[in-house]
Parts: sequence; structure tokens; C-alpha cells
Amino acid sequence: MAKKKFSIEDIKLTEPEKESKTDVSKILSTLQKEKVEFTKEAVEDIKKQIEQREKLHKEVISSFERIKIELNNLMMSTSDMEEQEKARIRQKQADLEQYKVQETIDKWKDIALLKKELRERIQDFKEKESKTEMMAELLER
Repeated sequence: MAKKKFSIEDIKLTEPEKESKTDVSKILSTLQKEKVEFTKEAVEDIKKQIEQREKLHKEVISSFERIKIELNNLMMSTSDMEEQEKARIRQKQADLEQYKVQETIDKWKDIALLKKELRERIQDFKEKESKTEMMAELLER
């Protein structure tokens, strides 16, 4: 007897095997879509954090400015204020300027870190989205 050569075409899937393949492909597809959705949500969350940090920065700087103006008004309204007291108020105003500079630096650092994480998440999102598309194509075959 001659041995019959084996080929892929000789394999016939029975109905339960076809259903099993379909179920597995649906599960894999769902998992990939969920990963993509999770990454997409993380990207949106980071964008919101950047916006909130910008908003916080504006509020802090505005608060410093209000205090500075109040100190200036106090100095101007009191003509009999001693020079020593005026010097302390000027020092407080100078301190506020330093705090403003430090806040600006801190904001820049915070946003730089958030943007770095955002770039990583976007890259991750693109990779997962690409994998999902490839998997969908493979599963359709």
C-alpha cells in the first residue's frame, strides 16, 4: 500500500470545531478591543490631568498676584508705616515672586512627565490597535 500524502485541504472541520474556532476568535477579539479601550481611556485621563494642572497653575499664580496687590495696597494706604515694616512687606512681595517662579517650574515638570506618559500611552494604543486589526484579519481567514 502506498502512503497517502498529507495536506491541509484533507482536514475537514466538523461543526463543533468550527464553532469552537469562532468562539475563541470572538473572545480574543473582545479581549484585544478591551485592551485598546482601556489604553484609550488612559490617554483621555492623562489629557484631563494636563488640563487640570494648567488650571491649578493659573489659580495659584492668580492667588499670589492678589496677595501681592493686597500687600502693596497696605503699604500705600498706611503713610505712617515704619521703614522696617515696609521692608518686611517688600520682602514678602519678593518671596511671592520666587513662589511664582517655583510654581511655574513645578508646572512645567509635572506637565513634561504627563506628556511623556501620554506619548507612551499613545504609542501603546497604536500598537494595540494595530494588533487588533491584524488579529481580526487573521481570524477572518
